[in-house]
This record gives sequence, structure tokens and C-alpha cells, in this order.
Amino acid sequence: MRHSHRMSVQAKLLLTFVLIVAVTSVAGYLFINQSVKQAFSEFTANTYTPQEKAVLQLVRGFYEQTGNLQAVIAFLERGRREVPVLLVDPEGIVIYAPDPRYRGRHLSDDQLKEGETVPLINGETWTVIPSRIVLGQEIIEKGFLWTTRRSLWLAGLVAIAAAIALSAILLRQITRPLRRLDAATRKIARGEFSERVGTYTSDEIGHLARSFDEMAESLERAEQTKRQMIADVSHELRTPLTAVRSALEGLRDGLIDATPATLASLHDKILLTTRLVRDLHQLALVDAGHLSIRRSACRIDEIIDTIAETIGAQLEDSRIRLDRQIPPNLPSADIDRQRIEQVFLNLLANAIRHTPEDGTVSISASAMNDEIHLSFCDSGPGLSDADLLHVFDRFYRSDKARPSDGGAGLGLSIAKALVDAQGGRIWADNGSSGGACFHVALPTV
Repeated sequence: MRHSHRMSVQAKLLLTFVLIVAVTSVAGYLFINQSVKQAFSEFTANTYTPQEKAVLQLVRGFYEQTGNLQAVIAFLERGRREVPVLLVDPEGIVIYAPDPRYRGRHLSDDQLKEGETVPLINGETWTVIPSRIVLGQEIIEKGFLWTTRRSLWLAGLVAIAAAIALSAILLRQITRPLRRLDAATRKIARGEFSERVGTYTSDEIGHLARSFDEMAESLERAEQTKRQMIADVSHELRTPLTAVRSALEGLRDGLIDATPATLASLHDKILLTTRLVRDLHQLALVDAGHLSIRRSACRIDEIIDTIAETIGAQLEDSRIRLDRQIPPNLPSADIDRQRIEQVFLNLLANAIRHTPEDGTVSISASAMNDEIHLSFCDSGPGLSDADLLHVFDRFYRSDKARPSDGGAGLGLSIAKALVDAQGGRIWADNGSSGGACFHVALPTV
């Protein structure tokens, strides 16, 4: 079983800030240390005193006269005063120094470069260096560097402490909305879709919080819609199924005679239930993106003529006149004919249902901007403001008192889904005469 090391974002950011300050302090220490060494080296190398220059020339001249380096060393050692020079052999070992403690010490190449070379007869090269450059440089440099290093480490520790304090305050402000977001996420996961973060700053975290609240609101609406849909489906199915069950039990017990009227009523209830199940299945296909659309070039006037023949008897029985205003020169539409016929039938059935006797249902069409616009208007009472907002919602019915055989409130929802699936648009408003109008825009070929 694998165990992951868990560290909070606040701890990670705090550790990052501390590491940045620590690395910066170490880098500054190394840079300043090297700069001080180089500055001391350049200072001592370029500031020979006149006395030091004279001593160097004396040593070189004495060797040139005697030709014996040992005589030079003996001269330096038996002087009444200490001669302020270092004599270094070709291996970099100090042979003579005013302070005996430095005799035998090995000098670095950088220190040897600061002296004067003395070539011997045997080909060796010795070096004479003013003692102040090496001995004084070490003393001054060590003291200065010790003070500098102590100041750097003290400044680094103070900077780390300040970084920890300021980072803790800053990170607390940053991570507070993240902790609220985490708590809200856990509640959303438990199904508490009413939870909101409520942090609306202008930075990225505020944007994330707003997006989360919008997502939670969308989930809450979806949950309410799902519950309402389950309740509506249960109600719509329960009504016809209860009627069918009661009639069948009456037939079984001999309480109801099996007359043609009774059987026809049962058949109507079964058809209503079948239509509801079919509509729900079609909406499920739309939601899942599995609705089959087969587009082709179709003539709108031919589709309207076919539908007019289909509903002609219904219009005659309802004493409703159909007014068609379809120009013959309309371009062909790029649509699925079967699906669009279903849309038009739904819209005409809805218009007929809300049109009184001796009323008129009108269909008009026109072409504009690579689209064909169609309008289906009735001469009924029109739509209220609430109807205009929810007319395409599932299971929405403007007339709550309408009996269940009038439909489950899915026809317009299916019409909108079918139009949207073909790249079209559908909307509703009230016409100039007061009746309701449903408008459809379809793409042309």
C-alpha cells in the first residue's frame, strides 16, 4: 500500500520562501567574500610604497652583484632590522620572512603573482614579495571578512525570520479562501448543493471562487430539475396507468362491461403512456448526444403541404382556418426532414390547441441571412411573461388545469432540442394580434 506524503499548500509556499531567502543569503555571502578577496589583492598589488620598491630593487641588485642566492639570504638574516620582504623558492615555499612563523609556508599562485621574480643562473625562478602584501593582507582580510561574514549571517537570519513572519501572514490570507473552497467542495460532494464560497476578490483565487459558486448553482438547478422531472414523470405515468389498472380490475371482477367504448378508452390511455415514454427516450438521446440527424436539401413548402394534409381533418373538426404564406422561391434548407416535420407538427398542434373555434392558425416563411425564418402563430390568448420564460422547459404547461390527455409538456422541449441539434434557432413571442407566435430559423444549403 502506497502512502503519499501530504504537505499543505501553505507549508510548501512557506518552505519555498525560506529556501529562496537562504539561497540568496548564501549566494550573497559567496559573492561578497570573493569580491573582498579580489579587492584586497588588487589593492595590495598596486600600492607598493617607495620603501618596498627600494627593498625589492636592493635584493635584486645584491643578487646580480654576488650571483649567490645564499649570500642574499645571509644578508637579509644578519641585518640589524628586519627586511620587510618574503623570499620564496620555485616551489612556492617561504625561505625568508621577517616573522619566523611564516618561514616554510606555501604561498598560493595568486600571492606569488604579486611579487617580483628573480631568475637564477641555473634557470630557477625565485620570488621576492613585500611582507606587508602577504602578512598584512591576511590579517586585515581575515578581520574584515570575519566581520562581513558575521554581518551577512546575521542579516540572513533576520531576513529568514522576517520572511517566515511575513509569509505566514500573507499565506494565511491566500489560503483562507482555499480552505473555504475545500470545505465547500466536500459539502458539494455530499450533495449539499446550496453551499457557496462567497469569496469575490479580483485575483485568480477570487475568479476560482466565482467559478465554483457558478458551478454549485448550476448543480443545484440540475438537481432541482432532476427531482422535478422525476416527480413529473411519476405523475404523468401514474395517471394513465391508474386508469388502466382500475378498468382492468373492473373487467376482471365483472364490474365493467367490455364495451367498445371501454376498450377504446383503455387504448387511448396506453397510447398516451407510450407517447410519453417515446418522448422521454428522445430527450434522453438528445441529452446524451446520440440523436441521429441525417441532413439533406429539403423544400420547406413541400414539408408544409405534407403537414397540412396530415392535420387537415383536425383543423376541419376544430373549425380552425390555416393561413399559409410560403413564397415558392424559398431556398432549400439543410435539415433532417423527418425531424423538422416532427417540430412543425408539435408547433401546429400547440397552436391548434390554444386557438378557439373559428380562429386562424397562420404559417409564414421568409429567407434572410442564409437562414429560412418560419413563424407559427395562433389567434389564442397569447403567452404570459412566465410562459415566455419557461415555455420550452420540460413538463412546463401554461394551463395547469388542462387534463393529462392534452400532453405531458414535452412537445415544445423536444421541438427546441431537434432544432438546436440541426444548427437552427427557435423562440417565442406574442404576435401583433395578441396570439402566441413560435419562430424557427433553419440554415439554408
